[in-house]
Amino acid sequence: MKFRSPRGMLWLILTALASAAAAPAGAAGFALFEQGARGMGFAGAYVAQTQDASALFHNAAGIAFLRGKNVYFGATLIAPSTDFTGSSPFPGETVTEEGDAGIMIPFSIDYSQQLSERLTVGLGVHVPYGLRTRWANRDTTYSGRYISKRAEIAGFSINPSAAYKVADRLAVGAGFDFRMASVELDRNIGAINPFTQQVVDAATVALNSETATGYGFNVGVLAQPIDNLSLGIAYRHKVAMDFQGDAVFTLQPTGNAQLDFAIARTLPNGSTKVETRIEFPSLWSVGAEYRWNTWTVSAQIDFHGWSSFDEVPLTFTDHPELSSVIEENYENSRIYRVGAEWRLSETWDLRGGYFYDESPAPAEAVSPLLPDANRHGVALGATLRVGRLRIDVANWFLFFEERSTEGRNRDDYNGTYKNFAELFSVSFGYRF
Repeated sequence: MKFRSPRGMLWLILTALASAAAAPAGAAGFALFEQGARGMGFAGAYVAQTQDASALFHNAAGIAFLRGKNVYFGATLIAPSTDFTGSSPFPGETVTEEGDAGIMIPFSIDYSQQLSERLTVGLGVHVPYGLRTRWANRDTTYSGRYISKRAEIAGFSINPSAAYKVADRLAVGAGFDFRMASVELDRNIGAINPFTQQVVDAATVALNSETATGYGFNVGVLAQPIDNLSLGIAYRHKVAMDFQGDAVFTLQPTGNAQLDFAIARTLPNGSTKVETRIEFPSLWSVGAEYRWNTWTVSAQIDFHGWSSFDEVPLTFTDHPELSSVIEENYENSRIYRVGAEWRLSETWDLRGGYFYDESPAPAEAVSPLLPDANRHGVALGATLRVGRLRIDVANWFLFFEERSTEGRNRDDYNGTYKNFAELFSVSFGYRF
């Protein structure tokens, strides 16, 4: 690992802040498509479906085919796990680390109301992105503590929308996308003791951003050319957000007075300001649904415009000499989805699906902050209907491909990450 001067390590902290703030809208990354258990049961292939108000997230045009007033709400329990095996020269082939992220529980609430035979309006509250990475032994022996001990992104979107039936089998929809998000990051700063040539912990730093806001829009079209076939296309525009944060530095005694004096002259002690501007990428979704007898099959492709995330400007307002621009060089990514449902009776449905999710992150950006990789998702789901109430459940199993940094990590922290996640979702729907 490159141990720069304390001033150089401060630049790495700003790099981590930018990366943490940028990732929420990523495709693989940690974009969240868990916006309703029925859609999850189809592995997220839902852009052409019109069964519940979660269409507000997937394709706003879909609510035009809902009758009356509809509410749909629920939450998803996400349990991730991560293991890391190091490589030489740093941290070394004998080093292993274990993630300790705990449980995340994003929620969603959707409401639609038919105003006329052709016009329907709706309001959705979603968590379209989220992150929490934590590592075991992060305050003591964890070898990646100079990059990230704990990172968390929290936020949600408010998405008022309207849909209009241009014809009986054709609808268009549009919405306003208002987003809020905040970022937290804890890490240590390491320095080389020139007297012993050993790495020592020079300081800890806790980054906490204020809540940032951003604005965008979404549009969609849904057509039913024949009774059994639906076609959908939806677009969600990129959203720019300005993050302003406080970095609180706490200097740590190294046991050497001369080294402590040198670090104190270079690093701030206390709170200082950090700013960055992030553009979250656009999203296109295209899909189809086909129904016959008791079966429904759905397929979809998502396109994330990650190539727009090529660099991040950083402004250290109290220390302008440390301001810089970080090259990220993300690539566009795609998600391929397919799902099927079997209607067992008037009361029960069963469903399942599969998706393949590409990672947009180049090898040099793979780190303890976000050990991202291509992933394969297996989905299972079911529905219970009781009068106007429906209860949907779904389970996802995410199998990540092993991801090596290929000796290219920008912090020289190289090795291989193995990830897995299980997600369980419950949603409730009711038509008034």
